[in-house]
Amino acid sequence: MKRKWLSILFILLFAPSLLLTACGGIGNNDEGANEAGNGATADKQILNLLEAAELPTMNTSQADDAASFVAMNQVFEGLYRLGPENTPVPGVAKEVQESEDKKVLTFILNENAKWSDGSPVTANDFVYAWKKALHPDTLSPYAYLMKPIKNAQGIMTERDALFGKVDELGVKAIDEKTLEVTLEIPVPYFLGLTAFATFFPQKQKFVEAQGDEYALYADKMIYNGPFVMTDWNTSGWTFKKNPEYWDKDTVKLEQINYKVIKDAATETNLFETGQADRAVLNAELVDLYKDHPDFLTYEEPVMWYMKFNVDRVPIEQRKAMQRAINKEDFVNTLLNNGSIAADYFFPAGFVSHPTTGEDFRAKHGNIISFNADEARKYWDQAGSPKVTWELLVNDRDELKKTAEYIKNQLETNLPGLTININVQPFKQRLALDDAINYDIQLSGWGPDYQDPLTFMDIWVTNGGNNKANYSNAEYDKIIQDAMTNLSDLGARFESLQDAEVILLEKDAVLAPLHQRGRAVLQKHYVKDLIVHPFGPEYSFKWTYIEGKE
Repeated sequence: MKRKWLSILFILLFAPSLLLTACGGIGNNDEGANEAGNGATADKQILNLLEAAELPTMNTSQADDAASFVAMNQVFEGLYRLGPENTPVPGVAKEVQESEDKKVLTFILNENAKWSDGSPVTANDFVYAWKKALHPDTLSPYAYLMKPIKNAQGIMTERDALFGKVDELGVKAIDEKTLEVTLEIPVPYFLGLTAFATFFPQKQKFVEAQGDEYALYADKMIYNGPFVMTDWNTSGWTFKKNPEYWDKDTVKLEQINYKVIKDAATETNLFETGQADRAVLNAELVDLYKDHPDFLTYEEPVMWYMKFNVDRVPIEQRKAMQRAINKEDFVNTLLNNGSIAADYFFPAGFVSHPTTGEDFRAKHGNIISFNADEARKYWDQAGSPKVTWELLVNDRDELKKTAEYIKNQLETNLPGLTININVQPFKQRLALDDAINYDIQLSGWGPDYQDPLTFMDIWVTNGGNNKANYSNAEYDKIIQDAMTNLSDLGARFESLQDAEVILLEKDAVLAPLHQRGRAVLQKHYVKDLIVHPFGPEYSFKWTYIEGKE
């Protein structure tokens, strides 16, 4: 159970942003939900879904993409998980106790929590997985999320006396069902972090027995979530209800079938023919389906932008490109799905000032806007070069169209600039990103937890998700102070607002494009499909089928 200090700080920091939970239960029906809660419905409990990208990995300590995090959220479970109201609810842990100084959290694990092979989920499974995520040989791209834990920062920092000494991490198994976590400081969002895949447990004996094949195939994993993965290949994957799950009576779905489809028109055809229960619409299809009874739209705190390799693209050219794209025309014509033109990196409507209640955007508003004249001014300052840059994008249909639009805008407004589009499958694009082997990249970022740091700490020097060769000591100091100083929450919030200006205006690390909206078709009989505004995008633990003809 959450202690009072956690609840109060959570409310102080994040209550305004919980307005986003209005879109939490897509396909909600209160009467139907109550009926489903009393037992299985008469309908066949099979959900058919589509995904635009193949799964790069199912290794919880190595994932760094949205598709993998969604899949992991269905088949694995941390100490807590995000519930239907986007707040942490018990997962493997049934309660948490705090020390007097609020730095030591003792998690009491559910005695019924088991792996899919019937063995118990233990405190040691968490200790092993967390240390593995921080070890230099198996360092997770999301290891930085563990910085609130005692000694984590030093363990992952080269030349620090603690570097690589994972046994010094502030996590200990008191016994099989008691996990003690010692924090550097009592951060208010730690329970939410434990719902993220990097914090999920792994059973050491099983993992080591699989060797290099662990998490490469469905049968080379064991699961502790609501579902198990029974099939996985490049064309799709299948989840089935986990009979060993501690809360299996809550789970109504018997099976979830995923098919990889990269074309929006094909998605719609599959929806219309009853082969898919949900489909994302592209711009051409929104007007056609906007009056359809299964049509839904909602906004998300997800940002899309062009990311520059700052070691390749000079700053004056970056500043010119930031201002050379007409984003209003882009969202209104090319996307047409409720997305908002963004002159900022941190999303609107996600978190609010802890004392004034003002949105994060209130202080600096629009930072980088479309202005062809200003773009040409910076281009002139760059020497009006005749230069060619490569734009790296995924091979999804809508992203290829976005890249074409960007190419046209940049080449039209910046004479002498040529943009070559490099289209890569999702997994290959991630590999090039990891190697920072690109000039410019079309990228997206969604929040992992409800705090401004979830966007702003990406760009710290050598950060696991920086991948742009960006480094600024002033920026790093702001982020470090925000991680360690919670005595003045208002000042902390405002310093992070200022950091965004450094990132965009001063250093031009990225060119913001839009804050994502979604236009989808979802069958009326799909109930309680939970859409989260942060962390894994979907939860199917509470989803059920009712009223299917």
